[in-house]
Amino acid sequence: MVEDLKILILEDVPFDAELINRELERSGMKFSSRRVEEEKEYLNELNEFKPDIILADHSLPHFDGISALRIAKNKCPDVPFIFVSGKMGEDFAIEALKCGATDYVLKGSLSKIVHAVNRALEEVKEHSKRKMAEEALRNSLRQLKEAQKIGHIGSWEWDLKARELDCSDEFYNIMSLEPTEFGKSYKAMMDIIHPDDRQSVKESIMGAVNEQKPFSNDYRLIRPDGTVRILSSKGEVITDPNGKPLRIVGTEQDITEHKIAEEKIKSSLKDKEMLLQEIHHRVKNNLQVISSLLRLQSRFIKDQNSIDIFKETQNRVRSIAILHEKLYQSDNLAKIKIDEYVKILAEDLMYFYELEESNINMILDIDDVSLNIETAIPCGLLINEMVANSLKYAFPNQKNGEIKIELHSNNEDQFKLTVSDNGVGIPEEIDPEKAETFGMQLIKYLTKQLKGTIELDNNNGTKYQLKFNELKYKDRVNSNG
Repeated sequence: MVEDLKILILEDVPFDAELINRELERSGMKFSSRRVEEEKEYLNELNEFKPDIILADHSLPHFDGISALRIAKNKCPDVPFIFVSGKMGEDFAIEALKCGATDYVLKGSLSKIVHAVNRALEEVKEHSKRKMAEEALRNSLRQLKEAQKIGHIGSWEWDLKARELDCSDEFYNIMSLEPTEFGKSYKAMMDIIHPDDRQSVKESIMGAVNEQKPFSNDYRLIRPDGTVRILSSKGEVITDPNGKPLRIVGTEQDITEHKIAEEKIKSSLKDKEMLLQEIHHRVKNNLQVISSLLRLQSRFIKDQNSIDIFKETQNRVRSIAILHEKLYQSDNLAKIKIDEYVKILAEDLMYFYELEESNINMILDIDDVSLNIETAIPCGLLINEMVANSLKYAFPNQKNGEIKIELHSNNEDQFKLTVSDNGVGIPEEIDPEKAETFGMQLIKYLTKQLKGTIELDNNNGTKYQLKFNELKYKDRVNSNG
């Protein structure tokens, strides 16, 4: 039961108003009421008292119920208005209801007043709920419309039975069409699609209908002014409980600017890739020039030790040049496939030491892994140094032998490099840990650069085992300028 209900009674007979109040009180209803009988008082109470319900006689000496009803519908349209009259003809009752009266009760049947009031208040509640729902729906539609406008997304629904399209406002904006210019048919939609894309769109939609699954594709649209836009279309088929397709709902998003930006980025990346390739190519050429200069310079040197130093330096420069050559030829400019690199490096070393036709067998067991240039350069120099030592010292007098290069990685991204030979080994009088030769010092330095650990096994030849992780790229650009 509603408490603190405010009731305005339009009645010129105080006794009748008292009877109404008494009937409502007997029902247990809690309320306060005010009685008026002239238009001025009525208007004043509507503004100040703000009643929750109005009970009015249809005829008063200086005022009438129909006029009061029209005033109420103008000032407080949601407040229930019930006629309470001693005698009310059918014609008047019909007119009152047409004008917006909620109900009517005869004074001779005041026992029905409680039911009429309660029913009117319930109708008010239901009406309020409907208004709130309608307002929420309007807000949702407004938000959807704004969202579609911001995102350049139009929506549509194709009724398969009626063969008609129902489209949103943004759909027409994207198409640059007026609703009256669009045929609202499947054919009308197909006609504005670029001829080269039309068949793929048809197949996508028909496939969705036949297989009852969502569809998605991009296509070009030709606007009435001849401009071409790129749209991303998505949709799905709605079926009845028996699985029969009823309609298709979909969205069209204008992605033209996105596609243009995407193409610009691709073009920019392609230009940068070509620039990096050119840099690697030029670095490789410059290193080859340095290698050639070292070879030419060595011809003017008579001391064999000095000649050997020049040749070894030339060989180290050559190992770095090979790496840049592989990067220049690679699709991935950030990493190099280490197996291909080591294969070329090993063949180059055999050629450099003129051992291609020798009885020394080079065995490679390299995982299919790639290393960034930060790691590949010191790793390549280490392999070059270790293999060069084996080729120079392990097999005196071109004795038959075997050199093995292994590189494997585990699940923790750690690499293990092993370079071994079955040659004569390092003489006992030489301690590798204390050796001051440039080659051994270089191996130690490169191992430190890789932040790795190295072990040397001098039993049954020479065997180096190096463990390391791929180095992270170092940003060499000074952010402070």
